[in-house]
Amino acid sequence: MKILLSGATGFVGSAVLDQLVTAGHTVRILARDPLSAGHIRKKYNAEIFHGNILNAKSLAGCADGMDAVVHLVGVIAEVGENTFERVHAQGTQSLVAEAKKAKVKRFIHMSALGTRANARSKYHQSKWEAEEAVRASGLDWTIFRPSIIYGPDDEFVNLFARMMRLPLNVLQLFTLPVIEGGWSHLQPVSVDDVAKCFAVAVTKPDASKKVYDLCGPTPLRLRDILQTIAGAMGHDTLMVEPPLKKWIGGWSNFFLPLCVFKGLLIQPRVIMMPVPMEAAKIVALINETFLSKPLLNRDQLLMLEEDNTGDPAEAVKDFDLHPIEFCEGIRAYLGGPCPH
Repeated sequence: MKILLSGATGFVGSAVLDQLVTAGHTVRILARDPLSAGHIRKKYNAEIFHGNILNAKSLAGCADGMDAVVHLVGVIAEVGENTFERVHAQGTQSLVAEAKKAKVKRFIHMSALGTRANARSKYHQSKWEAEEAVRASGLDWTIFRPSIIYGPDDEFVNLFARMMRLPLNVLQLFTLPVIEGGWSHLQPVSVDDVAKCFAVAVTKPDASKKVYDLCGPTPLRLRDILQTIAGAMGHDTLMVEPPLKKWIGGWSNFFLPLCVFKGLLIQPRVIMMPVPMEAAKIVALINETFLSKPLLNRDQLLMLEEDNTGDPAEAVKDFDLHPIEFCEGIRAYLGGPCPH
């Protein structure tokens, strides 16, 4: 098949591209900056179409002659003109319009786990708008909703891994901030499983008009995920808890520095320190105000206040997945043992 792929230069996009080409498909890359996609042209002999998902006119003709569109473009934080509304909602609407003009047979769309009507976060709201545009398109569509995706080049596991290595671990006094104690549940999924689903879906008629959750086999609390990352790097962890919290509530957070000091006396360990949501929101606001690429934003905090889990059973069955546990998946690139 001839396939138009958006988001090919990203972490997930490169994995999807590799599997599409391996399956024998011819791929056209939609790229805002053709120079940044130059390595793709060389490696895969792929055609590059210069177009910006934020500019509907620049997409004219991008899907001409294509049998399918695989749409992966998305952002996790709003930076400059790359707002959730413009990238997810309007960008998807523009690409759907081009697919309809070109009479494309299949449209495979990347959404996100937790996307729903009346979602709290702007991220999920815009993803829902995008889904609605796909569902109303009249195209032969499939929608995937991945959880947090991990793999060798991810920006989730590797971010926390960097925080546990020199020099950041020393600068942070061996502490690792855990928002609200890390009680919310997530269900990380391997990038290989995600890429396989997208690559197979383009030629799978019985996946038509279906929405799939893409997530790992087991829901994990955020604190457990961080402990697993630390363990895979060979680190022990110590979760400090505010004393007297049962009786004095949020006031107990004032005693956290004492708990951290006590933890420093029994190094080497990664000291997992709960950060109250109120403090995290202040940090996020400062990030949004002063950093061009915020490491944390308030929309992400909204998502962390709720569980982000799903049911992978249908995707496992339809795409013959063999999901592995998170600890087994990350040890392949962090190089350590699977903690128990």
